[in-house]
Amino acid sequence: MEDRINSSERDERREIRRQRRIRSQIIAYSIMGVFIIVFVAAIALGISKATGFIQEMNASYEASLEASKVEAEPAAVSSPEENITEAEVSSTESMLDTIVDTCLSEMPIEDKVAGMFLISPEQLTGADAVIKAGTATQDALSKYAVGGIYYSTKNIKDEAQLTDMLSTTVNMSKYPLFIATSEVGGSGSKVASGLSLEMPASPSQLAAEGSPEKALEAATTVSDYLNRYGFNLNFGINANLSDSEQSFGTDQAVVSSMVAQTVAGLDTYGVFSCLQFFPEMADSGTTAEGMADILAPFKAGIDAGADMIMVCASPSSGITQDDTPSCLSSAVVTDLLRGQLGYQGIIITDTLSDESILERYSDGDAAVAAIQAGADMIFIPDNFEESYNGLLAAVQSGVISEDRINESLSRIYRVKYASRVDEIAAD
Repeated sequence: MEDRINSSERDERREIRRQRRIRSQIIAYSIMGVFIIVFVAAIALGISKATGFIQEMNASYEASLEASKVEAEPAAVSSPEENITEAEVSSTESMLDTIVDTCLSEMPIEDKVAGMFLISPEQLTGADAVIKAGTATQDALSKYAVGGIYYSTKNIKDEAQLTDMLSTTVNMSKYPLFIATSEVGGSGSKVASGLSLEMPASPSQLAAEGSPEKALEAATTVSDYLNRYGFNLNFGINANLSDSEQSFGTDQAVVSSMVAQTVAGLDTYGVFSCLQFFPEMADSGTTAEGMADILAPFKAGIDAGADMIMVCASPSSGITQDDTPSCLSSAVVTDLLRGQLGYQGIIITDTLSDESILERYSDGDAAVAAIQAGADMIFIPDNFEESYNGLLAAVQSGVISEDRINESLSRIYRVKYASRVDEIAAD
């Protein structure tokens, strides 16, 4: 990268972000007041309806955010941290819980189940290659209120087309969407490839230079342009120990520091981070020491604030003692990732169209198994409608409880709604 961010500039940028977060908290309190008033009024009048309420809430929220934007930089303060008390942080968390609980209480079960899927625009609309959000997208989102959409190079023609497609899609959705891609650096960068941008350094290149600061700078650059075009989620953090181009190498200490800095860099402009592919290479021959090395980069990413972790499709026989795909195994998802590592963020499956899954499970059964194992979101099944219908039927029949669905949606919507405030800090 030719324009390096020196230390003083980075400190100044972080200072500005801290100041904006203070403003964001104040705005959050005001916004929450609006939500509560709308909610109480709806109950009193007896006219609250699921979709209408949530759309009204989102509209009120967006209007409040737009009104709060200020062109000038905020005035410097001597010690911004002193203005944020533990009570205020606790109050913010409580407000976020209230927002999420209110959304879920008004959401029909069909929308709840759809909200656990993150799929391609082609799976959503049935088109061969989606480059525009039109009537087909609107109709599909009205029927299937999916939680997110993943875009690849074939969906990208130019900057204006991409920006318009993503913003239009977001406006068509009843609920906040994850707008995702994989910008991993090097040849694996979907957006840079599609727009012929200067290619970000690959993870292997960054690891060879051995500078975590350069990983931070690279991720900050990626975060900047992803946010500018309308993306809010990047799947491009490979936390595995590997010598491939898209990995940070095989030294767990180096990989751990690079992963942590990449998470921090993506957060600079409000792009959510997803670590992948947990816990690949945990086979039957993995020793206790080897397992500790495998988990270390994921733990570093968790500590840095990773919003999502993708569990791989390949088996982790050293953990499960069988050939169950990792993303369908409670021993991997719940016992190891949730339990041992203490991860409280969103857990998403690897693509359920992986051959190792298709040869053993139907689309519906795989979706059900993933949620039973403890996953929160399902990524690109082979047949979305069959996966959706299979999971919906399992909930309607009581095989999976609605409380279990709400548990995952709470994690998903806590990230989505918290980000609405963070967007102000990232602008």
